[in-house]
Amino acid sequence: MGAILSGAGFLDGPRNKGQIQADAWKWDERMEGLAVLAVSNPETFDHLNPTVRMSLGYYEQDKKLAAEHGRDVTDGGK
Repeated sequence: MGAILSGAGFLDGPRNKGQIQADAWKWDERMEGLAVLAVSNPETFDHLNPTVRMSLGYYEQDKKLAAEHGRDVTDGGK
């Protein structure tokens, strides 16, 4: 269903979900810290709340989309 809606035409033109997510992404120091923890200490990371781990996954996905759409995702995007 999501693929159908992503490709659907709207009154003001088609939507580009990837571009919308890329535009909405914002640097988050806490998420960057969690990403470092996931790599440096995976045992501790695995014991975190599943919601926190899922949030990091969404953050990293949006960060990747932002980079693919030409945004600077290094050092706070500054």
